[in-house]
Amino acid sequence: MEDQWGLCHVDESFNASLLGNRGTQFLWFADRDEVLDYLLNDYVDLLADTGELDEEQSEQARERFELLAEQASSDALLIEHVNDLSSGLRRIIWFGPLSQLAEIHEEFASALRRYFWSEREENEDDPEAEVPMALWPQLVDCIDDFLVEGDYF
Repeated sequence: MEDQWGLCHVDESFNASLLGNRGTQFLWFADRDEVLDYLLNDYVDLLADTGELDEEQSEQARERFELLAEQASSDALLIEHVNDLSSGLRRIIWFGPLSQLAEIHEEFASALRRYFWSEREENEDDPEAEVPMALWPQLVDCIDDFLVEGDYF
């Protein structure tokens, strides 16, 4: 399986806890550039719709996001700044490649792996263990259920 890039964002514009997954979307992209393109276009449009921004405000937001994408020294800093700008509308909770989701110790990734291993009833000694590449398809398959049932906030 390819090392695709994922983006997961949560609706913060209203109390969506009754939805089970809080209006969460998890999207896959071929690479980082595709994710950035989505952020600069579709994500800004989504924020504009949610925040009821007019055309001028939407264009200003797009320009600000482009500037952030150019100037951010790391992906983590980029997402932090994007989340600051979109506070109260949507929040990005995962931005990165599948390989990192399968191995790094970060809140969302670790919670997903705990859920994955508990569903498989494996790795009780290390519930946040790395997921080997051979199991990446199963990890991807469990994300939707995790977003509904898992604890990732």
